[in-house]
Amino acid sequence: MQKQRSARRKMVNVLNQHVIEELAHSEELKLEGEHVQALEVAEKILIEDPECVEAAEEIADNLLSLNRLSDAIKAAQYVLSLHPESYIGNFVIGFAASNQEDWTKAIKYFRLSNANQANNPEILRCLGWSLFHAEKQSEGVATLRRALFLRENDSSILCDLAACLLQQNDFTEAIALIKKAIVIDPDELRVQELYDVAQRLQIAFSEDVT
Repeated sequence: MQKQRSARRKMVNVLNQHVIEELAHSEELKLEGEHVQALEVAEKILIEDPECVEAAEEIADNLLSLNRLSDAIKAAQYVLSLHPESYIGNFVIGFAASNQEDWTKAIKYFRLSNANQANNPEILRCLGWSLFHAEKQSEGVATLRRALFLRENDSSILCDLAACLLQQNDFTEAIALIKKAIVIDPDELRVQELYDVAQRLQIAFSEDVT
């Protein structure tokens, strides 16, 4: 019996090592932007081990990156059924809610995600954007500033903060942030469009004042 238990422990260790290596491979592919391949690796892991939270999280995360939102939601719900405190699972549900402009729901899930993965700039960016659009403008801007402090060269954070500041008629800082985003990501269409909007708003506001 002792020999059998020892053999089983060895098999589990081998399996765990295999899963760890495959998860690392999936994560590497994801970071390289190869989301389809990363998804395939994670799906194989989950077939082998349906209760592997990390694999389910990778699936949800990659589906979100591939803009397969309905599938990402289903994957995130499965993640949360295994691990309710999963920051990825909560983030995906929050992202889906914000995409539908359900700001109350989005804030709830982004807060849960942030509670389990503090100081993550992407979570804070999405939380700040949702807070701002839920009529909590001061808290939203403060949260976006926190995200920018943690990752100062992120064009998405720069643009989100700039867009919020434009709504508060803070054109000077908004345009400065957009110009920084242009340097970082000159080919991003949103950055160029936001810059054009900012300039038009500044001119219109100046004319109204005079």
